[in-house]
Amino acid sequence: MIWLKISLPVIAMSLMIAKNIRLEIVLPAGAVVLGLLFGLGGTEISGDWINSFINTKFRDLFIIILSVMLLGELMEKGKFFNRMSALFLKVFRDNRMAAAASAAFIGFLPMPGGSLISAPFVDKLLPGHTNPEKMAVNYWFRHIWEYFFPLYAGLAWVITVLNAPPLLILSVMGPMTIVMTVWGFPMLFKRKKTDIPELATSENPGKLLVISWPIIMAVVLSMAFKVPLPIAVLTSVTAFVIKERRLAKHILPFILRKKTLYLIFLVSGMVFFDSITRNSGVAKELYVAMEGYRIEIFIIAIPMICGILTGITIGFVSISFPILSPFLIVDNVPQMNLILLAYTAGFCGVLISPMHLCLIITTDYYKTTLGKVYPFLIKAALGTFITGIIYFFIMNR
Repeated sequence: MIWLKISLPVIAMSLMIAKNIRLEIVLPAGAVVLGLLFGLGGTEISGDWINSFINTKFRDLFIIILSVMLLGELMEKGKFFNRMSALFLKVFRDNRMAAAASAAFIGFLPMPGGSLISAPFVDKLLPGHTNPEKMAVNYWFRHIWEYFFPLYAGLAWVITVLNAPPLLILSVMGPMTIVMTVWGFPMLFKRKKTDIPELATSENPGKLLVISWPIIMAVVLSMAFKVPLPIAVLTSVTAFVIKERRLAKHILPFILRKKTLYLIFLVSGMVFFDSITRNSGVAKELYVAMEGYRIEIFIIAIPMICGILTGITIGFVSISFPILSPFLIVDNVPQMNLILLAYTAGFCGVLISPMHLCLIITTDYYKTTLGKVYPFLIKAALGTFITGIIYFFIMNR
């Protein structure tokens, strides 16, 4: 019964997405179905929905995403992305490698919706790729660092709660970044190398750091000075506008676009779905259902399902890892082989989740649909997952 209750909302949402129904509708609808199937009453569900518009998680996500979108818009209007794309191309010489590197570069900024920042680079650097291919490349290479970069929230949880030292995480889980990169190559090299004369530049590649100062500023404020990410990003955008006053005229038209209204309901839908997933007790029921099975199956299934349902790394980690903690940490010693297995399964679930924020917000940018992007992502995620399983068994020999 537990599998049916989980499958129904996932199937329903998948069908709605296939019909090109907007995610602003899909997410709340899926949350309601999930809540009802797991015994939540109408009062609880409606209360969670109302709260999804007013709680701090909504506020922070909305500020971050809107600020990132605004920064991207202003940098595009100011031709900054053209210069940065040209410099990436000058460094790597191959437009495909330059595109992957630009997405990975932005990946060092651990923020919700970060793929929206790298999207313009990849768009300009892959003129021969289709929009779904561009989106898949941008999305995939943006996330390659999440297996070991300690500033990502999911890994911060593993470090602090499971007492796993960052260097140990790097040594055990770092190879999965290489695995993920390799499995991204088929979509990256699907098209031939393309010359882009309009991106030819005589600028020194070191200028890349100078041009990207608003992005670096947000990273430094949040990481080095521990400024909350919403404030860090908002401060960076404000500083950029003050310096580039000529671009200020684009702010009001940007905010008044219809997309801003969509964004309000999109963010509330994400918060609503996350809240229902937590309050409905999905993880606990899964724990009971998996009793009697091999521990490896349990370690794989729970994080992967939570990853698909939440679409965010800290979501699957914070929901499933506490349930799995008796296996993941023994006598205060982190069991890195099982942590690797659980994290790989959960993260692969996140990468193919229709609830993943980066996936949601870049479909509009690239003017495509999830249905057209999924064939690339599922192949890469499946390859990464299978390789991770093989790696796990090699570690256990």
